[in-house]
Amino acid sequence: MTKKLKNQLIGITSGRNFRELGGYKTLSGKTVRMHKLLRTGNLSSLTPPDLEYLTHYGVKYVVDFRSKAEVDARPDRIPKGAKYVYDPVFSEDLTNSSKSTNDLVDQSKEDPSFGFDHMLYAYEDMIESDTAKKAYRKFFDLLLNNDQANKSLIFHCTAGKDRTGFGALLILSALGVPLATIRQDYLLTNKVTKEYVANFIQHAKEEGSNPNTLQTLKDVQTVHPEYIDHAIKVINDNYGSINNYLRDVMKLSSADIMNLRNIYLK
Repeated sequence: MTKKLKNQLIGITSGRNFRELGGYKTLSGKTVRMHKLLRTGNLSSLTPPDLEYLTHYGVKYVVDFRSKAEVDARPDRIPKGAKYVYDPVFSEDLTNSSKSTNDLVDQSKEDPSFGFDHMLYAYEDMIESDTAKKAYRKFFDLLLNNDQANKSLIFHCTAGKDRTGFGALLILSALGVPLATIRQDYLLTNKVTKEYVANFIQHAKEEGSNPNTLQTLKDVQTVHPEYIDHAIKVINDNYGSINNYLRDVMKLSSADIMNLRNIYLK
């Protein structure tokens, strides 16, 4: 796991949860190409050296899944030559990952399961809402356009874990990566952001947050296997399979799937 984690990081020092999706194996034995797919949190804090690094890395598209309020609060810094695409999954941040401690205190102080339960609801919305469906279909249009060798597409939200994690589930599934691998990649968020979350929780504790609020903050700032498992169950229950969801909801044709695999696999 440690070796694989190291392989997925690309040397960005100022970003949050910044990872390469290249290197994963598919069920057919092919491999996701490097320098094609990057997932991350917001790009608002990128330093000039990191922006230059990404320019040389070949970044062509930056796809931003955040709401307008999130974008306005922390606008992305875009690598030179890359195209920024605003593609909101929600009209507001249903994952609460951009919310402050104060925003969550009233909702969570009487209910330690508030954050966990709310995250399950947010994943259901990613699957079923018209806004989310439109956003992820647009994401696939951009993925299909990213057909030049060694040109990368970055997709992200605020924390790079939920809206981004669901986007990773969709594209890696379309490429034929096993669900076990997708789940492992999803859970890497907790390793990559461990220090950030610990500091966040400690700060809230020092400001007097009660145990219920601290649990909620942890639940909205991390990922649980139950979150992605719930998403997969909802898709299977409502659509039969992820492949059906890709075909019937994302409207990906057999030719689209073939093109995606030609672009992103070797």
